[in-house]
Amino acid sequence: MKRACFIIPYFGKLPNYFQLFLNSCAPNKKFDWLIITNDNRGFSYPKNVKKIFMEWNEFKRFAQKKFKEKLALEYPKKLCDFKPTYGYLFEDLIRQYSYWGYCDIDTIMGNLDEQLPLSFLNKYDKIFSLGHMVLFKNSFEINRAFLKPVNKEYYYKKALTSDKIEVFDETGNGKKNIDTIFVKNGYNVFHGDWSYNPRVTPTKFKNVIYDYYTDDFYTEDYKKSICIWDGHNIVRYVINNNNLKKESFLYVHLQQRKMKLGSNVLKAKAFSIIPNEFNLLDLPVDVSKNYIKKLKREDLNLHYFRIMWKWKIANKLKNGR
Repeated sequence: MKRACFIIPYFGKLPNYFQLFLNSCAPNKKFDWLIITNDNRGFSYPKNVKKIFMEWNEFKRFAQKKFKEKLALEYPKKLCDFKPTYGYLFEDLIRQYSYWGYCDIDTIMGNLDEQLPLSFLNKYDKIFSLGHMVLFKNSFEINRAFLKPVNKEYYYKKALTSDKIEVFDETGNGKKNIDTIFVKNGYNVFHGDWSYNPRVTPTKFKNVIYDYYTDDFYTEDYKKSICIWDGHNIVRYVINNNNLKKESFLYVHLQQRKMKLGSNVLKAKAFSIIPNEFNLLDLPVDVSKNYIKKLKREDLNLHYFRIMWKWKIANKLKNGR
């Protein structure tokens, strides 16, 4: 049985690396994605990603029928405030799933099958705090929890009827959001941040991590690293004190960076992710001296990394130490 379905309405031209997003969804056999879009280009959709063609005005009419309040849907970017309503709007399409959620498409998925087992999911009514990925238990009550008040105030009303973006879909940008509704109404919420979320500026990858308990974001110091999608996993290799550290993430969120596509990368079984480009990798990914040399040349040519690999480190990597 599938664990969850991510619901993604998106209107306008899909990103140039949307195929890579689809390719990263494909290995996650326990998860499905539902893309509602008016972009009818011929992407190769894997079996676990279903596309529903819908025009923007059609979606607005569809959503309005579910609410008595006059909805503010003048432009597609406003959809961020509607994300918590998707389980309610599309409940007829997700009945077979234990969970549903939303995620962004400026992402590359890692190994959700391994990192999000049912034994973990079943502990919580809501999982994660940031709008680029959130999961909810799929039930009649939970799908309508966004309608609940906090101290007699109904946050959803302003979020769905204001022309401004109210950031209703995530925490970290104010208090009147879906996360606060779940916490204040006594639901079980997991607030960890398992994403690799590099800042857009500076150009170099510097991961931004959200800490729920301080309600703040902090930016890592710059790390000499390379990010890889190896066919199922998002892995970051970090050089620290002459040692190689391997870190896994649930997904990488590129925050609408402008990304180039290296030669043949759209059909790649593995690729590297550097600050403005995806590049083809051969499997198995071999972190060896020759591989390090290749990365060094690519990064220097793109002006994003200074000389970051010393030969003595490369020799250690080659010898597995």
